[in-house]
Amino acid sequence: MSEDTPTQPPPPPAKKWINWQQAGVLADRYMETILADWAITLLLLLQAPLLAGMAVVVWGNIGEANSNLYFVMTLSCLWLGCIDSCREIVKERALFLRERMFNLEIGAYLVSKLRVLLLLNVVQVVAYALIIDANLDVRVHTVWLIVNLLMTTLCGTCLGLLISAASKRSDYAVGVVPLVILPQILFSEVAINKDDFEGYSEIAYTLMPSRWGFEGLKELARTEPEYLDAVGMMFPLLGFSLLFLLIAWPLLRFQRY
Repeated sequence: MSEDTPTQPPPPPAKKWINWQQAGVLADRYMETILADWAITLLLLLQAPLLAGMAVVVWGNIGEANSNLYFVMTLSCLWLGCIDSCREIVKERALFLRERMFNLEIGAYLVSKLRVLLLLNVVQVVAYALIIDANLDVRVHTVWLIVNLLMTTLCGTCLGLLISAASKRSDYAVGVVPLVILPQILFSEVAINKDDFEGYSEIAYTLMPSRWGFEGLKELARTEPEYLDAVGMMFPLLGFSLLFLLIAWPLLRFQRY
């Protein structure tokens, strides 16, 4: 080939779904923010042992778990995840919109939030599960108990991020949390027998994340649990988590000052 032959420019790099380097930088900055706001972080961490302690007091006279306790555990972890994350996007809306003008990627932004919040979830769930397991006969192996509750808390965290992405103010976001928790109670086996759900109520019952965490705990508590069935009930929780993040993405994409 002669020296005069023009060289072809290199092809542009393939577009990635998530800029992991940017996500890492954002996660480090978010972690510093969480640690700096130690009063709120401490309050969030204290929720888990407080909720676990109240469950121990209520079920202490019985000494062992029943289906109502499993539902309370599921609902508590859904609450923990949701309340952890419901303010984490809306409170820095102005910063997010400014950085969007300088190539901030929404996927990296959401991953950075989830990465740090997941660490908070792990601490909360481990504390919650160990306190209850130490004081009550839960009839579920500790590792399986933590895994199930962690999946439920993760789902709540992603729901909280969706609420935060859709809210205009932090107080609005916090106010919405009870409104998404209440249907988990109404459309549950605690309200009526699951065979009595029909039509739209049956659809709503199926779409409640609490249903799948609750069903998973009940399966794990059986004398001879089917672990594959229990794991299968965690997949809807994972699916809901991804769906909440996918809905949050366009909400953030089209936000303006």
